[in-house]
Amino acid sequence: MQVFKAFLKVLKSKWLSSLIYVIVFLVIAIPLAKDKKAVEIFEVTSLKIAVFDKDDTPESRALIELIGKDNKIVEIEENKEKILDSLYSETIGYALIINKGYSEALASGDTDELFGSYHVHDSYSVVYMGQFLNEYVSSVRAYMAGGMELQEAVSSAGDALAEKPEVSMLSDEEEGSGMPQFFGGYFRYLPYIIISAVLNTLCTVLLVMTKKDIRYRTDCSCLPPFSFTVQLYAGSILFVLAQWLVLMGAGVFLFGMYGGRQWLAVLNSFIFTLLVTSLTIFIASFTPSERAISLMTQILGLGMSFLCGIFVPLSILSDNVIAFSRFLPAYWYVRANELICKDVNFTRGGSMTSDGGNLILYMGIELGFALTFAVLSVLVRKLRYGRASAVNTAV
Repeated sequence: MQVFKAFLKVLKSKWLSSLIYVIVFLVIAIPLAKDKKAVEIFEVTSLKIAVFDKDDTPESRALIELIGKDNKIVEIEENKEKILDSLYSETIGYALIINKGYSEALASGDTDELFGSYHVHDSYSVVYMGQFLNEYVSSVRAYMAGGMELQEAVSSAGDALAEKPEVSMLSDEEEGSGMPQFFGGYFRYLPYIIISAVLNTLCTVLLVMTKKDIRYRTDCSCLPPFSFTVQLYAGSILFVLAQWLVLMGAGVFLFGMYGGRQWLAVLNSFIFTLLVTSLTIFIASFTPSERAISLMTQILGLGMSFLCGIFVPLSILSDNVIAFSRFLPAYWYVRANELICKDVNFTRGGSMTSDGGNLILYMGIELGFALTFAVLSVLVRKLRYGRASAVNTAV
């Protein structure tokens, strides 16, 4: 077990980078999961707005009253410097000027110079107020086109825009499956963390283990390449298993002890973790540089996250992207995770349903990827280092 012990010694100096990935993920995930108000409460957006009415007519005052229903009207002095100071100190979010002649222009249909404003460039309040004012003016003009007088059109437009739509919040369970929505989301994002943490750290450790001096010592010993690879796998699995247990422990902290079909999500993540371990050892077999490892971590982590439904749901990906992502292992993890979180039965009347068969198929494909990379790792090491041993012996 000399290789295994050496692996653990090298790992002690490299494990911090993977821990950073895990900590950052948990720092983001835990507050989101615990703050149920963030997903259960819907509130209308409210801004702090200063309004300067230069027209001072019933129509302009009706607009100010409508704005004040969902926003806070802030009284400040009409001085450019003070207005700008208030905007940059966020005392107000928007300063609206109702120009002189507003009501006459609105009645005549000339809506080009109705308003002026002070605002921070490209801020949210600019978009919000721009849309609101356009919608309001368009509504007034529509009512007038229907035969209403100006004051009646203003009143009707105000009443229409003041109506609040009914907002029903979706249940916090995934389509009746009995699983919280955030549970499915937590396990959906796990592949990115697992790929990034494992590949970046484990590949670096394996790179040290395959340096020339260590490799030549191994070649000169009686240790066969197969045994060397097996011991590397043992150390790698131990490290990755520790990472996986930390993430699963965090899941228990967030959602309570797993139960029912939640264990299927845990099993799916475990299979994917083994897959990433196998992939990492395969990549390390080619002894890439540390810079190349960092680059591959970003390419594989972000690439599979965007193409396989981790960051972008599969439902909105194009058919061509999905066709390509079928060749990537993370796609089958996401498919399995989505199936677990849906309200479907995997067994019925003591026999397995088609959904249950699909779940086994998806997990089986993940295991197939893991086994393929494992076999390729053994072959590559046997070809590369076995040939080196033969050359050294001949010399």
